[in-house]
Amino acid sequence: MDLEVVVEGVSDVRVANEIKRKIQQVCRDTDRSGDWSIFVSPSEMRGQWDLGVRGPSGRHFASFPDPERVDQLPELFAHALMDALTPS
Repeated sequence: MDLEVVVEGVSDVRVANEIKRKIQQVCRDTDRSGDWSIFVSPSEMRGQWDLGVRGPSGRHFASFPDPERVDQLPELFAHALMDALTPS
């Protein structure tokens, strides 16, 4: 799997790196092939975050409410990505 992870809008470098690490872990655990791009950013809608996933099978987009603490973002995005990569 070729993976590009872009995290925007997270000023705490430790949290941004943890988001990337969690996303990479989810991608390894789901054993996907092909080129993948995952984008994390604050939403245009105040108080929300966006997750964009682009891969060989198409695109997935989801928005989530801002967690109470910024250090909850890595788990939030890991769970959202797992949902996006798991077939319904």
